[in-house]
Amino acid sequence: MIDRSLLAITKRALEEAGIRPRKARGQNYVVDRALIRCLVDSAGISGDETVLEIGPGIGTLTEEISKRAGRVIAVESDPASAKYLAGKFSGSNVEIVQADILRIDIPEADKVVSNLPYAISTPITFKLLSDRGFRFGVFTYQKEVADRLRAKPSDPDYSRLSVAVSLLAEVRAVANFPPESFYPAPSVESTVVAIKKTGAPKAAEWAALDATLKFLFSQRRRTLRKALETLSKSTGIGRGALEGGSRGSLLDKRVFELSPSDFLEMSRVFSRWGEGGVEDKGARDTSL
Repeated sequence: MIDRSLLAITKRALEEAGIRPRKARGQNYVVDRALIRCLVDSAGISGDETVLEIGPGIGTLTEEISKRAGRVIAVESDPASAKYLAGKFSGSNVEIVQADILRIDIPEADKVVSNLPYAISTPITFKLLSDRGFRFGVFTYQKEVADRLRAKPSDPDYSRLSVAVSLLAEVRAVANFPPESFYPAPSVESTVVAIKKTGAPKAAEWAALDATLKFLFSQRRRTLRKALETLSKSTGIGRGALEGGSRGSLLDKRVFELSPSDFLEMSRVFSRWGEGGVEDKGARDTSL
């Protein structure tokens, strides 16, 4: 629920920092203390842990994390926000890093806690899943993205995000929050999600899986047989070679019916020919 005092504090801080929230950058600031408590409590932070926060904004969530963690690394891409945060947390246990999280190595941390910028929540999730150091995090997602994280084969929300998460992590939806929990209020509900990493892919394995998912989900409603025919035409790899490496029972399934283990099997088939052959297809990924 909206907290009028926190809303007023937020507006003053934004004015002081010279920040005008931009929808295109997913800048929605938490003005609900219950949401802040939910994120921090769900993370189970202890005093000897280092916590990474992505997109701290004006530091409302950062303050609560810093009270429980031994150290906080807050990565903020917006220069005005980073400058404001540097002054606000000067001399504290919070380190401000001005950078685009998608363009740097993930800082080493015990846990990640973030009110994720919705505009880039999916690529951030993929980057965390592929990072061998990431173990556990609690995040705020748009509800529709949270639904994709937990979707099963044949579900309308089933996507490459669903498959990657299923293969590499355990996901738990903690609670939903209304648009009024943020300023400016987005047009969608939000969900707090806890993600516990269960697998640590090698770089080559991740590249092959990611390329496979991008290609196959661009063919989401086609049968695997038809998708392989398209791949064969675009790469010159013989259909027989591609189909021969796949179980016959998979070929007549539609892509959105394949299980996560089926996709993993197909990534191993594709990797025999080099994942670049899949990526060169250049198919648009509309599943996210």
